[in-house]
Amino acid sequence: MKKIIIFSFFLFVILGAFINFLTINSEANERSVYFRDVSQTNLPHSVIQGASMDIETADVDNDGDLDVILAREFTPNKLLLNDGNGIFSDGTIGRLPQYNFDSEDIGIADFDNDGDVDIIFGSEDNAVHEFYLNNGQGVFTMQAGVIPNGISNALLVIDLNNDGYQDIIMGLMAPGNPAPPTLPRVLINNGNATFRDETSLRMPETQMTPQDIKAGDLDGDGDLDLVWGNETGNKIFMNNGSGVFTDQSDMRLTISGLEETRKVTLGDVDNDGDLDIFFSNVAFRPGMNRSDRLLINNGQGFFTDESSTRLPFDFEHTTDAVFYDFDFDGDLDMFVSVSFSNMVVRAYRNNGQGFFEDATSDIMPAETLVESLALKLADLNGDSLPDLYMAHRRRVANDGYDKLLIRNDTATVGISFFGNESVNDFKLNQNFPNPFNPETKIKFSVLNQSDVTNLSIYDFTGKLIETLVNQKLTSGVYEYNFNGKNLPSGIYLYVLKSGSKFESKKMTLIK
Repeated sequence: MKKIIIFSFFLFVILGAFINFLTINSEANERSVYFRDVSQTNLPHSVIQGASMDIETADVDNDGDLDVILAREFTPNKLLLNDGNGIFSDGTIGRLPQYNFDSEDIGIADFDNDGDVDIIFGSEDNAVHEFYLNNGQGVFTMQAGVIPNGISNALLVIDLNNDGYQDIIMGLMAPGNPAPPTLPRVLINNGNATFRDETSLRMPETQMTPQDIKAGDLDGDGDLDLVWGNETGNKIFMNNGSGVFTDQSDMRLTISGLEETRKVTLGDVDNDGDLDIFFSNVAFRPGMNRSDRLLINNGQGFFTDESSTRLPFDFEHTTDAVFYDFDFDGDLDMFVSVSFSNMVVRAYRNNGQGFFEDATSDIMPAETLVESLALKLADLNGDSLPDLYMAHRRRVANDGYDKLLIRNDTATVGISFFGNESVNDFKLNQNFPNPFNPETKIKFSVLNQSDVTNLSIYDFTGKLIETLVNQKLTSGVYEYNFNGKNLPSGIYLYVLKSGSKFESKKMTLIK
């Protein structure tokens, strides 16, 4: 009995100190942990040293998880193999031949229709493109001379003629710095990973300086049109349904000054059923406007520049963007990478109608400083939630390592709503079962939906283990199903905070 009394007193003292810790650090506790940085533990640092130019994910070895392919600038490209839990090892040697080419872009497809994933790397300064066929186990063989040489920063894999075989569009540039424009190249797959050039049959005589190519049905007619992100003005090519394109840029794009675009991102940001366009802009060429652009589709593939009213102010070099509903409220939010100056990845929250606000401090862990030229969202640890891989362009002397953020099971994932009729107080219930192994349910009630509700797990030193919920919730009763499979046995505190109110309780994990 005496030991129990002493332990209870000790627990009471620690709990009181912990609550004081929470009060002092309330600002930190209001930070969301939608993602956690696992770069140090999940990536092989000796392999991911800069400069990475592009990322693709694919199950190259047919083991059921997504591996990572990296295009590298003037250093050999890399292949990272996934163990199924989002932990990667270097799978390059013996699988991917090594050349010191200036790789800029990656294309992934089953080009020879044998059931596995093949790879093409587009090269800029070397003008030698690497085309690899997979043996089915993630071992790649170079197919020399299959892809014609040429200076390319952008490529697109697409079935242009609807025959079931994957074709390739290469965005070419002429030699020079800055590079003069030239015509793109269309390579049609013969069905056996050899190609024929049908550029003159399918492309207009429009010279460009492409950095990116994206395909999407812009006018709702059921075929894929092309959006070109160029260093000297962007273009839209419309498809006639058979993979033959016309340049309709002048009639469909609202031009608001000279722009140098690094990436093109397509998505329905205003929830009206059509594809809108985001241009990630830089200003490496003199006289270019580096402000990003958000173009809104009228439903028929005609676009209006509404950047000034819909985007947070930005005058950085933006190098990539991806759309993702990170708060699970039914609209497309956005991650953007800023490089060459502040070197951050920002999170922009959509209000549901295509108007964005900067929510970086609410969404991203504080340590996500990275000069990223490419972002990739993919479920890398098999939990059905997209994770975020960020390619870093700098060398080791500049902390030049790629970063990996794993998505936590937050927001509406793992949380159940029981209604709001019986709510009359802010309340945190005791978890059940308790002790537990490894799952337990945490029920709580919230009243004021204008405040952010935060439910987090801490160890008894006050170290944050995991944030389960960090968002505005409708007044009501909720239950979170917590899984402690990755935690050691011990006593943990779970804390509910909303506005100035908070409650905490302890729970015991026994394995």
